[in-house]
Amino acid sequence: MYDTNIENLGKKIKHFRKAKKLTIDELGNAIGKSRATINRYENNEILPDIITAMEICNVLNIDLNNLCDKILHNVNKEENINPFNSNLIYLYYISKNGIIISSIEITANKYCHYVLMKNGLTKNKYKQEYTGVLESNYNTAFICLTNAITNPGLDKFQIEIDLHSKIDNMYYGIFLGVSYNTHKPTARKCILTDTLITSPEKLCFLYDELKITEDDIQDMLSTKYWDMKTRNIKDYVININ
Repeated sequence: MYDTNIENLGKKIKHFRKAKKLTIDELGNAIGKSRATINRYENNEILPDIITAMEICNVLNIDLNNLCDKILHNVNKEENINPFNSNLIYLYYISKNGIIISSIEITANKYCHYVLMKNGLTKNKYKQEYTGVLESNYNTAFICLTNAITNPGLDKFQIEIDLHSKIDNMYYGIFLGVSYNTHKPTARKCILTDTLITSPEKLCFLYDELKITEDDIQDMLSTKYWDMKTRNIKDYVININ
Protein backbone atom coordinates (compact mmCIF):
# COMPACT_ATOMS: atom_id res chain seq x y z
CA MET A 1 0.00 0.00 0.00
CA TYR A 2 1.14 3.55 -0.67
CA ASP A 3 1.70 6.11 2.05
CA THR A 4 -0.74 8.98 1.40
CA ASN A 5 1.38 11.42 3.40
CA ILE A 6 2.90 13.22 0.43
CA GLU A 7 4.51 16.10 2.31
CA ASN A 8 7.94 15.20 0.89
CA LEU A 9 6.89 14.55 -2.72
CA GLY A 10 8.25 17.87 -3.94
CA LYS A 11 11.57 17.30 -2.18
CA LYS A 12 11.88 13.93 -3.89
CA ILE A 13 11.22 15.42 -7.33
CA LYS A 14 13.86 18.08 -6.65
CA HIS A 15 16.37 15.50 -5.33
CA PHE A 16 16.11 13.23 -8.39
CA ARG A 17 16.04 16.20 -10.81
CA LYS A 18 19.32 17.49 -9.38
CA ALA A 19 20.80 13.98 -9.39
CA LYS A 20 20.13 13.84 -13.14
CA LYS A 21 21.60 17.36 -13.50
CA LEU A 22 18.43 18.82 -15.01
CA THR A 23 17.31 22.40 -14.52
CA ILE A 24 13.73 23.27 -13.64
CA ASP A 25 13.23 24.55 -17.19
CA GLU A 26 14.59 21.33 -18.72
CA LEU A 27 12.26 19.15 -16.66
CA GLY A 28 9.32 21.42 -17.47
CA ASN A 29 10.05 21.36 -21.20
CA ALA A 30 10.36 17.56 -21.14
CA ILE A 31 6.86 17.10 -19.70
CA GLY A 32 5.18 20.17 -21.19
CA LYS A 33 4.91 22.15 -17.97
CA SER A 34 6.01 25.69 -17.16
CA ARG A 35 8.88 26.62 -14.87
CA ALA A 36 6.34 28.01 -12.39
CA THR A 37 4.47 24.69 -12.29
CA ILE A 38 7.63 22.67 -11.65
CA ASN A 39 8.52 25.14 -8.88
CA ARG A 40 5.11 24.62 -7.29
CA TYR A 41 5.52 20.83 -7.51
CA GLU A 42 8.91 20.97 -5.79
CA ASN A 43 7.61 23.34 -3.09
CA ASN A 44 4.60 21.07 -2.42
CA GLU A 45 2.21 23.87 -3.34
CA ILE A 46 0.40 21.66 -5.85
CA LEU A 47 0.52 17.94 -6.65
CA PRO A 48 1.11 16.41 -10.08
CA ASP A 49 -1.64 14.13 -11.34
CA ILE A 50 -0.78 10.46 -11.83
CA ILE A 51 0.02 10.82 -15.55
CA THR A 52 2.30 13.79 -14.88
CA ALA A 53 3.98 11.90 -12.04
CA MET A 54 4.70 9.01 -14.42
CA GLU A 55 6.05 11.46 -17.04
CA ILE A 56 8.36 12.95 -14.38
CA CYS A 57 9.57 9.45 -13.50
CA ASN A 58 10.28 8.70 -17.16
CA VAL A 59 12.35 11.86 -17.57
CA LEU A 60 14.23 11.32 -14.28
CA ASN A 61 14.71 7.60 -15.02
CA ILE A 62 13.21 6.51 -11.70
CA ASP A 63 10.39 4.26 -10.57
CA LEU A 64 7.09 5.64 -9.30
CA ASN A 65 7.91 3.97 -5.98
CA ASN A 66 10.84 6.39 -5.65
CA LEU A 67 8.32 9.23 -5.42
CA CYS A 68 5.55 7.46 -3.50
CA ASP A 69 6.64 5.58 -0.40
CA LYS A 70 5.06 2.21 0.26
CA ILE A 71 3.83 1.09 3.67
CA LEU A 72 4.98 -2.48 4.25
CA HIS A 73 2.98 -3.92 7.12
CA ASN A 74 5.53 -6.65 7.82
CA VAL A 75 8.43 -4.22 8.19
CA ASN A 76 9.08 -2.18 11.29
CA LYS A 77 9.84 1.22 9.80
CA GLU A 78 11.63 2.29 12.96
CA GLU A 79 14.31 -0.31 12.15
CA ASN A 80 14.96 1.23 8.75
CA ILE A 81 17.72 3.51 9.94
CA ASN A 82 21.04 4.54 8.50
CA PRO A 83 23.27 1.92 10.16
CA PHE A 84 26.55 3.59 9.17
CA ASN A 85 26.23 6.68 11.42
CA SER A 86 27.41 8.78 8.51
CA ASN A 87 25.73 10.41 5.52
CA LEU A 88 28.80 9.78 3.36
CA ILE A 89 30.43 6.36 2.97
CA TYR A 90 32.82 4.86 0.44
CA LEU A 91 32.60 1.62 -1.52
CA TYR A 92 35.57 -0.42 -2.79
CA TYR A 93 35.51 -3.38 -5.19
CA ILE A 94 37.88 -5.03 -7.68
CA SER A 95 37.63 -4.53 -11.44
CA LYS A 96 40.26 -5.13 -14.15
CA ASN A 97 42.98 -5.98 -11.61
CA GLY A 98 42.48 -2.69 -9.78
CA ILE A 99 40.18 -1.09 -7.23
CA ILE A 100 37.11 0.96 -8.07
CA ILE A 101 36.26 3.58 -5.43
CA SER A 102 32.76 5.07 -5.19
CA SER A 103 31.15 7.55 -2.83
CA ILE A 104 27.67 6.92 -1.44
CA GLU A 105 25.73 9.96 -0.20
CA ILE A 106 22.74 9.15 2.03
CA THR A 107 19.78 11.51 2.49
CA ALA A 108 17.39 10.66 5.32
CA ASN A 109 13.62 10.68 4.88
CA LYS A 110 10.72 9.67 7.11
CA TYR A 111 10.44 6.11 5.83
CA CYS A 112 13.37 5.76 3.48
CA HIS A 113 16.97 6.77 2.89
CA TYR A 114 17.78 8.02 -0.59
CA VAL A 115 21.21 7.30 -2.04
CA LEU A 116 23.38 9.02 -4.62
CA MET A 117 26.37 6.91 -5.67
CA LYS A 118 29.25 8.42 -7.65
CA ASN A 119 31.02 5.45 -9.19
CA GLY A 120 34.67 5.38 -10.20
CA LEU A 121 36.15 8.26 -8.20
CA THR A 122 39.48 9.59 -9.48
CA LYS A 123 40.56 12.79 -7.73
CA ASN A 124 37.71 15.25 -8.39
CA LYS A 125 36.08 13.21 -11.16
CA TYR A 126 33.85 10.14 -11.35
CA LYS A 127 32.49 7.97 -14.15
CA GLN A 128 28.76 7.50 -13.47
CA GLU A 129 26.02 8.49 -11.06
CA TYR A 130 23.48 6.08 -9.64
CA THR A 131 20.43 6.85 -7.50
CA GLY A 132 18.43 4.55 -5.27
CA VAL A 133 17.49 3.68 -1.72
CA LEU A 134 19.05 2.24 1.42
CA GLU A 135 17.07 -0.19 3.58
CA SER A 136 18.33 -1.98 6.67
CA ASN A 137 17.53 -3.88 9.80
CA TYR A 138 19.85 -4.95 12.61
CA ASN A 139 21.50 -7.65 10.46
CA THR A 140 21.78 -6.44 6.90
CA ALA A 141 21.78 -3.28 4.82
CA PHE A 142 20.62 -3.25 1.19
CA ILE A 143 21.44 -0.48 -1.27
CA CYS A 144 19.57 -0.73 -4.58
CA LEU A 145 20.72 1.62 -7.36
CA THR A 146 20.03 2.43 -10.99
CA ASN A 147 21.93 4.61 -13.47
CA ALA A 148 20.89 8.22 -12.86
CA ILE A 149 21.76 9.52 -16.31
CA THR A 150 21.13 6.73 -18.78
CA ASN A 151 20.04 3.13 -18.41
CA PRO A 152 22.03 1.07 -20.93
CA GLY A 153 21.23 -2.62 -20.58
CA LEU A 154 19.34 -2.08 -17.31
CA ASP A 155 22.38 -0.65 -15.57
CA LYS A 156 21.57 -1.48 -11.95
CA PHE A 157 23.51 -2.36 -8.78
CA GLN A 158 22.64 -3.98 -5.51
CA ILE A 159 24.96 -3.86 -2.51
CA GLU A 160 24.31 -6.18 0.43
CA ILE A 161 26.26 -5.48 3.62
CA ASP A 162 26.59 -7.73 6.64
CA LEU A 163 26.31 -5.23 9.50
CA HIS A 164 27.92 -7.69 11.91
CA SER A 165 31.03 -7.92 9.75
CA LYS A 166 32.53 -4.62 10.88
CA ILE A 167 36.28 -4.87 11.41
CA ASP A 168 38.48 -1.81 11.95
CA ASN A 169 35.75 0.54 10.67
CA MET A 170 35.25 -1.58 7.53
CA TYR A 171 32.03 -3.32 6.55
CA TYR A 172 32.15 -6.35 4.26
CA GLY A 173 29.51 -7.13 1.68
CA ILE A 174 28.55 -8.37 -1.77
CA PHE A 175 28.30 -6.13 -4.83
CA LEU A 176 25.84 -7.38 -7.46
CA GLY A 177 25.95 -5.72 -10.85
CA VAL A 178 26.77 -6.10 -14.52
CA SER A 179 30.23 -6.73 -15.95
CA TYR A 180 31.66 -3.76 -17.85
CA ASN A 181 33.21 -6.13 -20.43
CA THR A 182 30.53 -8.78 -20.97
CA HIS A 183 27.42 -6.93 -19.72
CA LYS A 184 26.51 -10.09 -17.80
CA PRO A 185 25.53 -10.37 -14.10
CA THR A 186 28.45 -10.45 -11.67
CA ALA A 187 28.94 -10.78 -7.91
CA ARG A 188 32.00 -9.34 -6.18
CA LYS A 189 33.26 -8.77 -2.69
CA CYS A 190 33.02 -5.19 -1.52
CA ILE A 191 34.13 -3.15 1.46
CA LEU A 192 32.54 0.03 2.81
CA THR A 193 34.21 2.63 5.03
CA ASP A 194 33.15 5.98 6.46
CA THR A 195 36.42 7.63 5.42
CA LEU A 196 38.04 7.84 1.99
CA ILE A 197 41.12 5.63 1.64
CA THR A 198 43.70 6.79 -0.90
CA SER A 199 47.12 5.76 0.42
CA PRO A 200 48.83 3.08 -1.73
CA GLU A 201 49.55 0.90 1.31
CA LYS A 202 45.93 0.81 2.49
CA LEU A 203 44.63 0.33 -1.05
CA CYS A 204 46.95 -2.67 -1.45
CA PHE A 205 45.54 -4.06 1.80
CA LEU A 206 41.98 -3.56 0.52
CA TYR A 207 42.89 -5.22 -2.77
CA ASP A 208 44.09 -8.33 -0.92
CA GLU A 209 40.96 -8.33 1.26
CA LEU A 210 38.73 -8.14 -1.83
CA LYS A 211 40.30 -11.10 -3.65
CA ILE A 212 38.46 -14.40 -3.96
CA THR A 213 40.44 -16.72 -1.71
CA GLU A 214 40.94 -20.48 -1.77
CA ASP A 215 38.72 -20.66 1.33
CA ASP A 216 35.99 -18.84 -0.59
CA ILE A 217 36.29 -21.30 -3.47
CA GLN A 218 36.16 -24.32 -1.18
CA ASP A 219 33.15 -22.84 0.58
CA MET A 220 31.36 -22.41 -2.75
CA LEU A 221 32.12 -26.01 -3.71
CA SER A 222 30.97 -27.47 -0.41
CA THR A 223 27.81 -25.38 0.11
CA LYS A 224 26.88 -24.87 -3.57
CA TYR A 225 26.68 -21.13 -2.91
CA TRP A 226 28.85 -18.39 -1.44
CA ASP A 227 28.13 -17.34 2.11
CA MET A 228 30.28 -14.30 2.85
CA LYS A 229 32.23 -14.80 6.06
CA THR A 230 34.71 -12.66 7.93
CA ARG A 231 37.13 -13.35 10.71
CA ASN A 232 34.80 -12.47 13.56
CA ILE A 233 31.63 -14.16 12.27
CA LYS A 234 30.65 -17.56 13.67
CA ASP A 235 29.22 -20.20 11.41
CA TYR A 236 25.47 -20.36 12.11
CA VAL A 237 24.70 -23.44 9.98
CA ILE A 238 23.71 -26.48 12.05
CA ASN A 239 25.44 -29.65 10.87
CA ILE A 240 22.93 -32.52 10.77
CA ASN A 241 25.19 -35.11 9.13
